[in-house]
Amino acid sequence: MPAYIIAHDIGTTNHKCTVFNDEGEVVSSAARAYPTFYQKGGIAEQDPSDWWRNFCETTVQVLKDINPREIAGISFSAHMNGCLPVDSDGKPLMRSMIHADTRSSEIESEIYSKISEDQLYGITGNRLESRYPLLKMYWMKKENPEMYSKAKYFLQAKDYLAFRLTGNLGVTDYSDASLTGAFNLETRDWEASIFKETGLDLTKMPTPVPSTEVIGYVQKSTALVTGLVEGTPVIIGGGDGACATVGAGCLAKDETYLSLGTTAWVSKVADKPFIDPDKRVFTICDLNPKYYNVLGTMQTAGSAYEWAIKQLSSITDWETVSVEPEYSDFETQLKTVPAGSRGVIFHPYLLGERSPIWNDKARGSFFGLSLEHNRFDIAKSVLEGIAFSLASISEIINNAGSKREIRMIGGLAKSGTFIQIISDVLNLPVRLTENASEATSIGAAIAGGVGVGMFPSFEDAASLIHTGNIYEPNQQHTEIYAEQLERFKVLYDRIKDIPFYT
Repeated sequence: MPAYIIAHDIGTTNHKCTVFNDEGEVVSSAARAYPTFYQKGGIAEQDPSDWWRNFCETTVQVLKDINPREIAGISFSAHMNGCLPVDSDGKPLMRSMIHADTRSSEIESEIYSKISEDQLYGITGNRLESRYPLLKMYWMKKENPEMYSKAKYFLQAKDYLAFRLTGNLGVTDYSDASLTGAFNLETRDWEASIFKETGLDLTKMPTPVPSTEVIGYVQKSTALVTGLVEGTPVIIGGGDGACATVGAGCLAKDETYLSLGTTAWVSKVADKPFIDPDKRVFTICDLNPKYYNVLGTMQTAGSAYEWAIKQLSSITDWETVSVEPEYSDFETQLKTVPAGSRGVIFHPYLLGERSPIWNDKARGSFFGLSLEHNRFDIAKSVLEGIAFSLASISEIINNAGSKREIRMIGGLAKSGTFIQIISDVLNLPVRLTENASEATSIGAAIAGGVGVGMFPSFEDAASLIHTGNIYEPNQQHTEIYAEQLERFKVLYDRIKDIPFYT
């Protein structure tokens, strides 16, 4: 049987192609960057031709290391919340509006005048905002009705690439569909009442299928430009959030992980949608059709720490006010700062916040500073503030209290100091996964392997996920952080209505 799965991961800034063998080992990889086009008014777009060019270039590169006839299948992970209108030939009608595009924010109230927020959340498991494709489609119909009329389908990034590979137009997977704002989590299909109430055309939506679905085969034209073998199976894969869950090793009910990068989220595997009465978290479909992922996301995690280190590091050139971030030196010094940062509390709301407070006007703040504090107290309070935000999410999705270990992936998983803080704040063991930066690609590869029969089930593919070190909570620190977390929440409640100027 063919021995390799190729996973293409379309990220916000980079496209990565990774070849895995049937033991989960990386055999070859290649990456390419592409631009995002930002403009005033909340516009954030990517060019689908960049996606396709990078797909071809990275594929050609990795095929130098393997025999293309030994490829069992090609699968995908990609950023979610996109909106790419294509015509009946699959030709893009504009650049794709990606997840960061918020141009539809001014019409959010119009949607809620047509369908209640509680009703929408109860059906879709999501609270609607401008990043969701439903609002982007509604915006297009209102602002550019001619383009809306010409659109045959509205696709996600991976759906477009799958079409280019196979010629099969108009297919998506459950996970991406579940983050559009128009998908019924219970039926795993588009919710007709939402389209009726908003006046949008349901027939313009791609057909949702399981993430393991073989949606076609590499066509001759693609084989000629990439070196792939015509007829190689193409698996639709999933959105990056769902792929990360599987890649983190969360394959069974109640297993939970943290993803810590520029942004961060906490996600738990559930066997049914999690409908929070206060709408603080949201639910998407898992790659495994038996499950869902309930999660909460925070806006600034790694970006908040990066900001802090840049402000606190020494200036190396006063003419340009250049700073060389001193991460390793801070990592060493932070170990000397006691838990609780000598009373300093930081709210990491540098770009507003999503879960659990959903307040885009919230701003970052430091409390408790005195002349006795130094830069290292401040820096550690930033890490603790991020951890408190994540704990505020974790306690919602694990409302019965979890004693399980929690997995961790993402760039900040390299900081031992921060991982220990997370363990202490959550009062849970934190287990790292090897190749944490490959989690979304591993998830896509597992979906592909299950799809082509390389693995009988997701559970049988667990051996592909290699775990690393485990951090145990320090009970003395846990007691300190339990009190500090309550202060963190109380302080926010007392200042949340104060207008801040930016």
